[in-house]
Amino acid sequence: MIEKLALSIATSIKKVDEDQTPSIEVMKFSLITILHTLFTMVIIIIVGLVLGKPWVTLYGLLYFMLLRFFSGGYHLHSSLWCSVLSVVLMCAAPFISLSNDLIIIGNIVNLVMMAIFAPSNIKGFAQIPEKFFPILKLVSIVIVGANFFMKDPTLTIVAIFQSVLLLFKNGKEVNHS
Repeated sequence: MIEKLALSIATSIKKVDEDQTPSIEVMKFSLITILHTLFTMVIIIIVGLVLGKPWVTLYGLLYFMLLRFFSGGYHLHSSLWCSVLSVVLMCAAPFISLSNDLIIIGNIVNLVMMAIFAPSNIKGFAQIPEKFFPILKLVSIVIVGANFFMKDPTLTIVAIFQSVLLLFKNGKEVNHS
């Protein structure tokens, strides 16, 4: 379904300006990624609404996306499984309660994980030069560190999910600098 929609959009774009647009296949590939992401976000928001935790689910998702952007992490080989896992994890996080002590311990663990493993699996996936990897690491640490002030259990949980994704390699070299 998403592939057909992406192909249709890419074909329409190409018809508008054949000379100034990339190939249909390149646009289709990019559109599939965008559409899967949007589809997943909409499903997460709907499930959050149905479960009665729309705002917590939404800010947990946005925190996860921000942290993932800077820290990298494992990429599943299937967009469908990525969507399913994202929906399950993001919608479960608001229902996992943590004491203040567990939030602090979780934040410390997440901080250590970011300091050691971020950014992970960035090479080959993002067009970010390696000279900026230390900045990505620092921003990842700051994002996780901010939860020491907010003390939010949902943010601790989604950061744990992201920290685990830093541990797995995608078959490409991972930089642990």
